[in-house]
Amino acid sequence: MVFKKRNITYVFGLVFILLTGCSYFVSWDQSVEGGIGRSIIDIQKTWQLPDKIRVLPNGNKEYKYHLKKLDPSCIHYWIVNPQGIIVDYHYKGRCEAVN
Repeated sequence: MVFKKRNITYVFGLVFILLTGCSYFVSWDQSVEGGIGRSIIDIQKTWQLPDKIRVLPNGNKEYKYHLKKLDPSCIHYWIVNPQGIIVDYHYKGRCEAVN
C-alpha cells in the first residue's frame, strides 16, 4: 500500500513539473513584443548599440541587431519613430527566447 501511494505521488509530481515547465517557454514574439512603446534608449541599455541604423522612407528608423550569440541566423530589427519610440519589430532567422 505504501509503495503504491509513493508511486502515485511521484507520478503526480512528475506531471506537475512537466506541465509547469512547458508553460515557461515563450516564443521570440512574446519575449520582444513588450519593447513596443518603449524608448530605443531603454533597449540599448540591454542590447547595446545596433549593428546598423537605416532611415526608412516614412521617417522611421530601423535598428538592426545581428544576434550571433543567440543564433548565427538571428537578425532582429526594431522600428523606431522620430521621437525614439519603438513602434514595431521584425526578425529573420532562428530567433528563440532564452529562458
